[in-house]
Amino acid sequence: MSSESLKMNLEGNLQEDHFLCQALLDQGVLKSLQVSPATTVEDINEAVTYFLKAIEMSKKEPSTHSLVFNASVLYFRTVRPLLQPGRCSELVPSLKQVVESLEEVGDQDHSWRAELSIELVKCLLDSGQVEDAASFAKVTETFIKSHSGHLYPRLYALQVRHKLAEDDLLREASEECTTLKVIYKIKEIKRWMEVNEKTPTEDEAVKLKEIFSLLVDSAELTGAPVNSSHPESSTRIQLCDRVDFLLELAFLSLQMKHRNVAADCLKQLNLARELNTEQSILMECLDCEINILKRDPKMNNYSRASVEARLKEIDKLDQLLQAAVREDRPRAVQAVCATQWNFCLPLLQHNLRKRIKTPLLKLAQVLEDMQSMLLEVRCGVHSELAVIMEEEGDMEASRTHLQKAMMLDNGTQKERLSSAFQLLQLGSPLHQTPDCPEGKAAMLMQQVRDIPSQHSTERHPILVSIGLLLAPNDFQSLMDAESTSTSTVPIGSTGSELMASLAAKAQHHSICVERLNGYLDRQRKDQDHTVRVKLWAMLAKTARKQEVWDVCRAACRFCLLYDDGPSKRSKTKEHKSSGEKSSAESHHPRRGNENSVHSLRLFAEVCFISAEATVHKLFEEGVQLNSPAVPPQGKVGGVTEEDPHWVVYRDWISALSSYATSGFLRGGEIGVEIGESWLVENAAVYLWNYNHHVLTAGEYHFLLPTFQNLVEMFQRMKTIRNHTLYVILCDAVARGLIQPLVARDCSKTSGESRTEKGIKPTASTSSVRLDNAALQEVQRASELCDYALSTSSGHLTGETVPVAVRKQVLTTWMQIKKLLPQQWKKALSTSTLEIFKKSENDEDAAMNRVLVGLEMLHSNKNPGHKNFLDPSPSALADMASECSWSDAVVELQVWCQLAAVCHNVNDHSLVLRCTQTALQLEEAAAKCLSTTPCLLYGPTAVNEMLSSAACLRGLSLVCKSNGSPDSYREALNVFLSAVSFAEKADSRELCVTAAGHFWNNCLPLTQSLRDRWWMKEHLEKILNALSHTSKNNKHNKKRGLVTFSEMPHETPKNEATNDDKELCLRAAITGLLVCIQNDKEEYACSLQLLDKTLREMPGTKHRLPLLEYRILQKARLGESIEHDIQMLSDENGQCCSLMWHKAALFAITLNQQLTCYQKAFTTLMSTESQWQKVEFLLEFGEWLYCHNFPTSEAQNQVQLAIDILHLGPEQASEPDDRNLKTETYEDILGVHGQFTKNLSSLKEVCRLDQLVGAHTLLAIMSDRASSQHQHNLLLAFTFVLQILQQTIPLKKGQSCAVMDQSLPSTTKEWAEYICPEEARQILKTTSSPQCINKHSIVKPNQSLFFLRLLEKELRSLSLDHLTLPILHLAEIIAHDLLERQSLSDLYRLRIVNTCAELGFDSHPSYQGKLPSLSKIPVPEQIKCHKDMMYSQETGILTRKYNQRAKLGEEIFSERLSEDVSSQNIWREKAEVCLSLGLYQSARQLLVEAQMVAKEFGDKSVEAKTLISLAAIACEEQKYATAMIVLDKAQILKGDHDFWYHLTLIRVTAVVGQQEEDWQTKVGQIIKQGCEALQLIAGLQVNRAIELRFMITSLEKRGAVECIKAIAKAPPAEAFSTEDVERLMAACDTLSASADALTKLNYGQKAAEAHRDCANGLRLLSSKVNDVEEKHRYLIDAVSQMQLAVSLQEHVVLRDQRLFVSQESFDSSMNSIRKLLQVQLGYAELCLDVLEEHCSEQKRKALSCVKKTSAEIAVEEFTRSSPQPGSTEMEWQTTVRTLGQTILSLLAAANFQTLDNMEIKAHCLSLMEKYRRLTAAQEELLGSNISS
Repeated sequence: MSSESLKMNLEGNLQEDHFLCQALLDQGVLKSLQVSPATTVEDINEAVTYFLKAIEMSKKEPSTHSLVFNASVLYFRTVRPLLQPGRCSELVPSLKQVVESLEEVGDQDHSWRAELSIELVKCLLDSGQVEDAASFAKVTETFIKSHSGHLYPRLYALQVRHKLAEDDLLREASEECTTLKVIYKIKEIKRWMEVNEKTPTEDEAVKLKEIFSLLVDSAELTGAPVNSSHPESSTRIQLCDRVDFLLELAFLSLQMKHRNVAADCLKQLNLARELNTEQSILMECLDCEINILKRDPKMNNYSRASVEARLKEIDKLDQLLQAAVREDRPRAVQAVCATQWNFCLPLLQHNLRKRIKTPLLKLAQVLEDMQSMLLEVRCGVHSELAVIMEEEGDMEASRTHLQKAMMLDNGTQKERLSSAFQLLQLGSPLHQTPDCPEGKAAMLMQQVRDIPSQHSTERHPILVSIGLLLAPNDFQSLMDAESTSTSTVPIGSTGSELMASLAAKAQHHSICVERLNGYLDRQRKDQDHTVRVKLWAMLAKTARKQEVWDVCRAACRFCLLYDDGPSKRSKTKEHKSSGEKSSAESHHPRRGNENSVHSLRLFAEVCFISAEATVHKLFEEGVQLNSPAVPPQGKVGGVTEEDPHWVVYRDWISALSSYATSGFLRGGEIGVEIGESWLVENAAVYLWNYNHHVLTAGEYHFLLPTFQNLVEMFQRMKTIRNHTLYVILCDAVARGLIQPLVARDCSKTSGESRTEKGIKPTASTSSVRLDNAALQEVQRASELCDYALSTSSGHLTGETVPVAVRKQVLTTWMQIKKLLPQQWKKALSTSTLEIFKKSENDEDAAMNRVLVGLEMLHSNKNPGHKNFLDPSPSALADMASECSWSDAVVELQVWCQLAAVCHNVNDHSLVLRCTQTALQLEEAAAKCLSTTPCLLYGPTAVNEMLSSAACLRGLSLVCKSNGSPDSYREALNVFLSAVSFAEKADSRELCVTAAGHFWNNCLPLTQSLRDRWWMKEHLEKILNALSHTSKNNKHNKKRGLVTFSEMPHETPKNEATNDDKELCLRAAITGLLVCIQNDKEEYACSLQLLDKTLREMPGTKHRLPLLEYRILQKARLGESIEHDIQMLSDENGQCCSLMWHKAALFAITLNQQLTCYQKAFTTLMSTESQWQKVEFLLEFGEWLYCHNFPTSEAQNQVQLAIDILHLGPEQASEPDDRNLKTETYEDILGVHGQFTKNLSSLKEVCRLDQLVGAHTLLAIMSDRASSQHQHNLLLAFTFVLQILQQTIPLKKGQSCAVMDQSLPSTTKEWAEYICPEEARQILKTTSSPQCINKHSIVKPNQSLFFLRLLEKELRSLSLDHLTLPILHLAEIIAHDLLERQSLSDLYRLRIVNTCAELGFDSHPSYQGKLPSLSKIPVPEQIKCHKDMMYSQETGILTRKYNQRAKLGEEIFSERLSEDVSSQNIWREKAEVCLSLGLYQSARQLLVEAQMVAKEFGDKSVEAKTLISLAAIACEEQKYATAMIVLDKAQILKGDHDFWYHLTLIRVTAVVGQQEEDWQTKVGQIIKQGCEALQLIAGLQVNRAIELRFMITSLEKRGAVECIKAIAKAPPAEAFSTEDVERLMAACDTLSASADALTKLNYGQKAAEAHRDCANGLRLLSSKVNDVEEKHRYLIDAVSQMQLAVSLQEHVVLRDQRLFVSQESFDSSMNSIRKLLQVQLGYAELCLDVLEEHCSEQKRKALSCVKKTSAEIAVEEFTRSSPQPGSTEMEWQTTVRTLGQTILSLLAAANFQTLDNMEIKAHCLSLMEKYRRLTAAQEELLGSNISS
């Protein structure tokens, strides 16, 4: 309605009056209401025309002059959208007309006129009319100074900024007023920034500080207002102006990256007392910018922490924006919006932009509501919101924001926005199905985005369809290139087939890519490719996001065809090898839109995507970027590098790497072209990350061209945002330049150190002679490194580079300077100091000094570069501790390096200090990694440093432990933490090192069971860590973030050595764990551990011990071991045989043991293994015998071993069937006879020793009654003599006297023999196989065992005199081979005891040493007590003895032990002492042995010790004590020998007690003992003879005790019937025992039984009254004594047959003495019988005296003659021969006892008795005759 009304008023010829002017103004206002930021200039000019007409009419009449002012105000409001750079020029005519009109009418609002004039100056400057602007500014200056002085600073600011006046005048004006001086300085800085557009220098920083000082100096001074009529007067800055200036200065400082100045301004603003809301909001906004700038170096890495920090500030700005809107502060609103937009820009990425959606929406709405003139910001906000909405699938909202952006665009982004809008329209579901391929492709693209993530497989065909729509044939060709069907290789293909397949794949890919040539030429020339390019880019991005790599690569290739940049041809190198020719190389004209910044930015993004997709293609081929292809090896067969097929494939891989690298570089080059540094930075980051494996390997020279291009790109940029990245690249290039020279330097230095050890290198000899080219390379590297150091200090850029980067650059810088020796010391004294003096603060300077000192120490470790004195490590440690480190990881590295230096100089205290600090930084370093850029150090590097620090700390703790268990355990725990850190770092080398330290230092603790159990868990962790790191290092791939490594100073360690060390450690640790688990009887767990370890370990020598462990564990568990033994087939047969033998010892079933033994000796086929076969055969024979197999089978094994020993290994290994002829019994009639001569060819002591054992075994296995028993014993004895004959007659040297060549020939000589000391010394030094030494008798304990068996068997045959040589040989072995004093003393005691038994009491060999022999050696006792203390903690020995007891009560069980226990030796010594009557010594030995056995858990020895103690108690008549001790022993139980002796001693004790019914108790004891032995005999069939002997002996003992008890009865007491029965039963038992012993070939024992039986019968005869019974008993007694004498004579005759001549026969032999005793006993019995006969004759004679002769005649006539066979006949016969028998017995005894006065006297006594009885008989006979 207003428009219609005005239209009516303005139609026709109107009068120019007040009303018309008002109507024109109203019409202009109506037109201005339609004005918006997007309104065109024409629409604005239409409204301006009405205002200008009104002004022209109003200034004509004075009454309407006021309308001129009104019109000017309305005008200025209308043209406001044009008051922005680039559009102000449109206002010059109209604004000039308005200003002139106001001047014409003389408007009194001078301030308004001044403001319009200032705006006019701005418009003139925008239109380029500088001279007009300067002249008008001069006029305006005069006007303002005259009328509106307060506005002069605004004009002055324009004059200064645009040089609208002479500089001298402007500077002079600034000196008049502080305000103007501040303005002048600020505008000068801004003008400098606009002109130079480069990083501010320190001069600008000084200027900023000067401005700040001016503002601070005027803080508390106020002056006259500046709007006075004399503005030139020196005035102070008002408070409000000072606040504005501080805000402006702060924002300017932030723009120039001088955060400190901005922070100072903020501090001053906070001190201001009066601030309005707008200023407070701006202050908060300033604080946010300062906070962001603080983290600016960290913001560029887009870590989680930096992103979260930026989002936090964005939220804070969002609140400030709301506050500014509420307070209606437009200026503050716009300032906050601008800051918010700047904050959001870095987050406008596909994965981050969604998080700033809400702030951007609020920002757009606020700016739209206030019709803000920040049109560029508003356009950008809506454009980004459109992208966000599109990604979220809200197409409608995206189109709305795009429309708003197009409305706000000033034309610079018109094409980009319109094409984006067009794509949205094409993909809109509301749109009809398009006809063009582009539209269809856009719709399909939208469908792909709408597919849910769980249906990702449906995207690939749609994406392919999009590509086919855009390029039907050519896209299919590229998809064919991605096909892998040609690379399919059948299973089992050979190496050549595989290579042919790889080459075919490479050629197929190249050919398909070549088909893309000329693609653009085939397109329409007049077609606009903008939409198509964007569609290809969109397809590439979508495929990349969905990880559809084949489509991504194809789309990228099509998109990049439209990029015909100048650098593409030089960058792309893939085409050279594959023959591919890019169509961009054709002269296809470039479209105008491709030159736009947006198009180039899009091409850069696609370049990055294409390069990434190509890298993924390399990953699919198993290759990393810029890594060479490695020919496959293994089962397919080796492939050479010269293989033509391989060359094709290798070149194709190299071309792909080059293509990917060129893609990244092209993206960076585009960034340089359009001036966007973030593209260059992205290119650098991509190349750095994808080449991390090359950088990790230190191969910087391979990447030198690439990184040089990147450095050049950074240098071409006007500004560098990420100085840290630039410094890192400079360092990498510098390293690449000097790396070949450093490697040459290191090799030369190491060579010099090897050839000239001890010569201190000098500066002249420590460097490499450089040629001119190399010198130029080093100088280039030096320049780069110097610049990097300068940049890292931050004094040039204002951005402080992280200290980690600074340290890295410093390391490179030191390497460079060492290559330039003439600059070395000068560099240290000048360059570094100058650089670091410019550090921003003292903290950085302190850190720099520490880093320099560390590099000096590190450099001096290289002997070729020690050019200056080392700084003190302790001083460096103090400096480092005082520093305030900004990077915990660098601090950790510093302390680790210091610890290593201190460790090298053995300063362990300082090592502990450094490592303690380092290990305390673990948490801080981890936190640092999550909050700071991980460019140089990742978690791997941190854990590696922590592992190294822990290792050093552990070593120092060990050195300083001084035997402290706590310190030692602490050191082990530290080593364990080092292993844990190494495992986290996935570092195999460090893990092996730390585990090695743990293992080497835990070995002393392995002897303690408690410590072993403590270590179990730790060892398992270490083993798992070794396994984990070994698996992850198989492919030598480093995972995680890249970490820099220092330049190499020496050649790397041999990898094979590391592998060997690791395998050795794993095998050792596994072995110890198996032992620990076996201690706990966790056999199944140990087997699982062995299985796991063997699966993971390669087939090396380290597997063998573990394989042996597993075999034994399986044998222990009863599992099959044949497969494991088969795995030893690569070793010799002896190794397999040994394993079969060990398995036999651990097997749990007889069948398994039998199989193992058979396999053990059947696998020994070689000649060298025949000796081992002999040992196995002997042991197998023992095993068969002990396990109740037929004795013939056991004897066969032993006989086979004897055959091998006689034939020798050469003949025994021949498979012949001949039978060996064994020696007959007659061959051995004499120890030094014919048999000895036949065996003279046997010289080797080893063979003789084994023959002794073999024949002893045969003797034990054979029947005692057979001739073979004694035959084999005597053979064994002969071999003992042969050994002594080979050994004792020795020659010490040619110049020494020859020792006695003969052995003792008589028992007496053996009793007096002592091995000469000279001979003993020779035995210890010689290695002759024909002499006793450690080489000829390799198992001395086994030899002693068989000698002991031989001794016992000879004693059982009453051949005691033959045991002396055996005992002497055993003593030599014990003393000189085993070097065990106590064992040697035992055999010497036995020699003394044997001599005593043989009657050589006056001069035995060791008689004088009895006191010392019967004691325990002090060293052995001390060692045993130490073992006791140790066993209290471990219990190992207890378990050992218990396990030995579980093996079974076998005669050969002792042989299974590697050593004889000390307590057992002491027990046996005590038994000998007991037999010698040394009761006190015996008791001391037994008490010590019993205590030790009890402590060690050796129940067998403890039980036998208790029996011996009971025997001593019986000897001391302490029978009750003996019974108590025996009860304790019976609880422990034992073998057959234990039960035998327990029964005997218990019988003795019971008899000694003489309690009631003791005879009954004795019978019960004997019965229990016999039952126990019978039970054992049932289990051990092959030992029935020995057990039968024991049972018979026990029965005999019971009968003897019964006879003794009855004999001790008082004579006055008459025999009861019960006594007679018991006595008769005892006699029957003795008679039966004698018969049994005779059958068992125990002749002497049988003779004793007959003698005892005769004594019983004689006693029985004395207690009966019936004459016939008495005669019967006496006759039987005589018969028993005859048998006793006969058996003993047989024993003596057997002994005499063993000697060649009578001269060798010794009458003092035990058998002869026994015979004499039996003969004298027989004579005594005969005398008793004769005396009884005389008594009877005397009684008859006395009865005849009382009778008459007739009576006597009648009796004679009536008496019948004795019947043949009657007792009377036998009695008469016996009586008739008694005299002759007595005389013969006494004559024989008298003849054999020439030296024994006791027996001779006994014989004379008996002879006297005989004569007396004979005389009595003759007297009685004479009286009978006379009568």
